[in-house]
Amino acid sequence: MQLLRSTATLAGISLLLGSGLIGLRLTNRGLHWADDSSASSLAQLSGALILVQSFRGDPKRTVPSLWTDRLGVKPASDLWQRYGRSIWWQGWSQDGDAYLILSSSTFPAEIEGLQRQRVGSMEVLASDALHRQQLLQRLKTNQVSTTKLQPDSLLGSCLQALSESPGVIWNADALATLSGTLAPLLQQGREGCVQLRLQSNQLLWNGVIGRRPLSSLTQQTSVLVPGPFHASSSQTLTDLNSGNARSPEATSTEATSTEAKSSDLTLLQISGKRVDLILGTLLSRQIIQAPLEELYGINGGMRSKIADLPFSMRLQSRPSGVYKAGLQIQLPLTGSREQWTSILEAVSDRLDSRGYQKLQQVPASAEPSSLWQLRDDPDQTIVGGWEIINDQKVPVLSIGFGTKPADQPFLAPLLQKHSYSLRITADPKHLTQLGFLGGLWPKPVQSASTLNIEIRPLNSSGANQSARQSWWRVHGSLNLAPDS
Repeated sequence: MQLLRSTATLAGISLLLGSGLIGLRLTNRGLHWADDSSASSLAQLSGALILVQSFRGDPKRTVPSLWTDRLGVKPASDLWQRYGRSIWWQGWSQDGDAYLILSSSTFPAEIEGLQRQRVGSMEVLASDALHRQQLLQRLKTNQVSTTKLQPDSLLGSCLQALSESPGVIWNADALATLSGTLAPLLQQGREGCVQLRLQSNQLLWNGVIGRRPLSSLTQQTSVLVPGPFHASSSQTLTDLNSGNARSPEATSTEATSTEAKSSDLTLLQISGKRVDLILGTLLSRQIIQAPLEELYGINGGMRSKIADLPFSMRLQSRPSGVYKAGLQIQLPLTGSREQWTSILEAVSDRLDSRGYQKLQQVPASAEPSSLWQLRDDPDQTIVGGWEIINDQKVPVLSIGFGTKPADQPFLAPLLQKHSYSLRITADPKHLTQLGFLGGLWPKPVQSASTLNIEIRPLNSSGANQSARQSWWRVHGSLNLAPDS
């Protein structure tokens, strides 16, 4: 139980992170809920808290520490045994304090002296009087009308699933708290709701994420039938590091992350149909747009063109040198070649004016790579560069940061026929060891060997084009360390 509680918190992501994200049961449950239903109560709490997670009780497991903290040792132990396999919940406030949420029908009336608040059919236990008062204030400020909330809407379906099985619902504040400095890259999952399943050493997930509040998609979603619980079909990092490229359809249910035989270890690989799926928030900011246009000639039209390009990127560890890792990115070189050449020349001029120099290469090829180092650096450390790969149907711009650009294409074949919009494969354990996994990710996530995530459009019947672009179905898997 402790494992699911700490591990599934990643779903506030990432996502993410991740974060576990598993299939919503989107079924029509009538015109409205009863005011004292679990789903109705969760509707109120989800508006007042930044994240709510559900768990299934298990008397065979140790009593969760949250129960002991809120109820006391003896009452918690007794109630845990009586609660059986029923669902219970944990909520998080903006400051990170946790609330224990239990069904009122099972709550013993004889327990006194608790910071308890009744919300619909649930008892919410706070850590102290201050947090109980804060909850009351947020409930008043963020009132949700359950009479207007349709059970077959996206939010309604999420809450119904959360009342019946393990899962999690979160908002943008939870994502920011969990992911820290990574938050700007995770905006497609600002809001979300998922279910979770622990299978052997894997946490599996399916669910729905989006940029806007779940309540903003009001169309009926009962036609959306979720797929089965299964692992993401991403390549594993073992495949990437060993050079054994597999078909995008290959599954990774037995994925493990091992040390690569090569000198560089792939820590993260991301492929997407559009650059703006991860950089859209940054590209929309004036503080980013102004220097792109003034210094490199990347105007609004060119930014839009770049934002719509498919891409692949990978982060690889560096066994030696001043950089812990190097980032490689590849984009198809579409449109006017002269416009790209102009941009690369502007980048060269900018680097030259900032104390960098281009590394001389002999012999020069028809399309030599452009490698850069600090001027007068005795170690001649490569800080980055670019190369154009011409042996593809479309020329590929290969870029390196903190390392040389890749001289072979790794741009994913998703450009051609595959339906996913974003695919992520990562090695959380090594990312953590190198200090790259920022935020408040749980320890089981930080020690996991492999993370796989796929994001696909949510094809909602009757939804307009804007809604389809704002919502995504997510599934994936997290391989947990044996001692997590």
